Amino acid sequence: MLFVVDRPRLQRIISIVRDDKKPHCQWSNSPFLRIKASNNELTISGEEVAGTFPATVYEPGVLFLRTTSFRRLVRSFKDEKFMTFQVTKEGLSFGNVLLPFQGSDMVYFANPEDAPERWPVEPPEDEEIPEKDEPTLFD
Repeated sequence: MLFVVDRPRLQRIISIVRDDKKPHCQWSNSPFLRIKASNNELTISGEEVAGTFPATVYEPGVLFLRTTSFRRLVRSFKDEKFMTFQVTKEGLSFGNVLLPFQGSDMVYFANPEDAPERWPVEPPEDEEIPEKDEPTLFD
């Protein structure tokens, strides 16, 4: 996954879609942010709201990461107009920052069609077992 994006626009979209606005939802409890890069568009999704805007996408992909830490790291690059984000086997790199996969709550999908809409994926509903008319070994 490799894309170049307008940093102020990215910050505005994150502030609109983020779900960690209350203090008890921040840091390790913050929900996952879904970042999808494909077809020269970047889609940022929270649990209820999503925003799409143009970006230069060189390699498509979907990345799930914690909102609070990512938002604060992007905000620390004050003088940058455009930022390049790249996901490698080591982790997410942008500017002079590397967020490694080890120790970070990040999940990467190289193919956007294979990525779920939310992370963590909700478990499937319990399967209903039909009642049997005939007797069984155990009552």
